[in-house]
Order: sequence, then C-alpha cells, then structure tokens
Amino acid sequence: MFSCVAVLGLSACVPSRQYNDVVTARDKMQAENELLNNAIVAKDKQVADLNEMLEERADSLRRVTRDFNDLQANYDRLERTNRELREIESLLNTRIKEILAISTSENQQLNEELAQRMNELAEKERLASEREMALNRQQRNIDSLISAIAAKEKRIDELETALNNMNEKLLVVRTSLEKALSGFNSSELTITQDGGRIYINISEKLLFASGSTTVDPKGKDALQQVANVLKQQKDVSIKVEGHTDNVPLKSANFPKDNWDLSVLRATTIVKLLTKDYGLDPKLVEATGRGEFVPKASNDDAAGRSLNRRTEIVIIPDIEEITNILNQLSTTE
Repeated sequence: MFSCVAVLGLSACVPSRQYNDVVTARDKMQAENELLNNAIVAKDKQVADLNEMLEERADSLRRVTRDFNDLQANYDRLERTNRELREIESLLNTRIKEILAISTSENQQLNEELAQRMNELAEKERLASEREMALNRQQRNIDSLISAIAAKEKRIDELETALNNMNEKLLVVRTSLEKALSGFNSSELTITQDGGRIYINISEKLLFASGSTTVDPKGKDALQQVANVLKQQKDVSIKVEGHTDNVPLKSANFPKDNWDLSVLRATTIVKLLTKDYGLDPKLVEATGRGEFVPKASNDDAAGRSLNRRTEIVIIPDIEEITNILNQLSTTE
C-alpha cells in the first residue's frame, strides 16, 4: 500500500515504510546532533575550567617566582654579610697575631687594660640590668595604674548613666506633680528640685489653721493630688517634714511647743497620704523639725509665714549610685 506525503513543499508518492524510515533517520540525526551539542558544551566547560586552572597555576608560578627572587636577594645579602664577617675575622686574626707579637710588658699592660674594660663592661651591664628591672617595675606600676584608671572611668561612666537615669525619673515625677498641682498658686505651694531630691513646699495657710493639726479641705485636695502622682512612681521614698516659726505656743494643752506641733502635723499628713490616699506606709517617713530649719528670718511676719510650712521630700532610690561610689572608693 502506498501513501502520498508532502515534504518541504514537494509532493511525491512514496511507500509508507520508506517515509517512516526517513522520519526515523531524521529523528536519530537530531538526537545525535543534540548529543554532539551537549558534548561540545561540556567540552567548552572543561576548556574554561582548564583555562581557569592554568590561570591559577600561572598566579602560583608568579608567586613562587617572586618568593624565589626574595630568597635569592636574601641569600645575596647573607653572602655579602658572610664575606664581610670573613674579612673582619681576618682582620681580627691579624690583630691577634700583632698582639701576640708584642713584648711581655706590653702584653701585660694590654691584659690589665682589657681586665679594666671587662670590669667596666660588667658594671655597665649590672647597672643596665638594674635599670631594666626598675623600668619593668615602673611599667608594671603604670599598667596597674592604667588598669585602675580604666576601671574608675568605667565606674564614672556608670555613675553618670545612673545619675542621668535618676534625674530623668525625677524630671518625670516633677513634671507630673507640677501638672497635678497646677491649680494651686505659688504662695500656697512650690515644687523645686535640688541635690537629687524633689521638694514640695506647702504653706501653713493651705493645710492648717494657726496652731492646729487638722488639715483643711483644700489642703487635703492638694495632698490627694500628690498621693495620686507618687503612687505611680517606683524606687522613691517620701519624707514629710513639719516646720514652724519661733513664736512659742500659747496653749498649755498638747502640743506643748513648736516641736510637738511640727511632729503632729507631719504624722497627720502621713496618715492622710497612707490610710486615706493609698501610699505605701513603708515608703513614707514623718519628721518634725520645729523652728530649727527656717527658710527665712523670723524677725518679721513675712519670714515667719514662710517658715510655717510642710515639706514633702521625694527621695529617689540611690542604691545603685551608692554601690558605684563604694566601688570607686575601693579602687583609690
């Protein structure tokens, strides 16, 4: 049976089997051609690898050549040095022969001079050794001093960091207090920061009637605002200090004097801050200073008014700073 097939634009009728043979031969040829192409690619890669290897060998050869040239130069220098040493040896031998030819007396004199020189050299070597030992001791002392200075500088850096952290915390507390107490004027209370502490100075007229230990409602409001801020703070302690002027109390009942009055006022405020407004009692301390820490002169009414006050002192935790200072003191 015959088939008619169009191949490459030409029409011819060929037997079906012959056509299949042609197609098979073509496919085989294409497969072989692909294998050859793959082989060529592999060979090209091998050639590239060989070229790379040759380049590495060439670099290695250049390095070896350079090293050889360096060794040859060193050898030449050593050879010149050897020749110079041989010349020096020859000169020394000649000089030795000349010395041996000198008369006995001259030889004796030379021996004495040589012994003297040897003694001088030994003395110089001894002094040099002592100087070297002294220098070594000085160097060890310097190294120890440098190490101590470095350790102290590290502690100082730590101290500065701790102080900065403390001041930042105090600034946060002070800002919060100023915001909370903004409704009170400066004649009633002031907030200051000094020596790493915050001082809330509250006048007598805001807190107490004259000679009384009972806190007025407006004073309670101020104390509650203070407590609300301080309850949010960590690592601080609070000291409540009562202060008076130097005018003696006229009442015969308790409190008997200004010192008693200052203590009672301080404890009254502490009880309000802790029992009524929620401050931790472990963090609060009450002290009475009486008339003995005045802010102004007691010679006039204005000064006495300033002295009749209550101070709430916020004290940051300085344990870290104290530890650093102790470490600094031990390195001195």
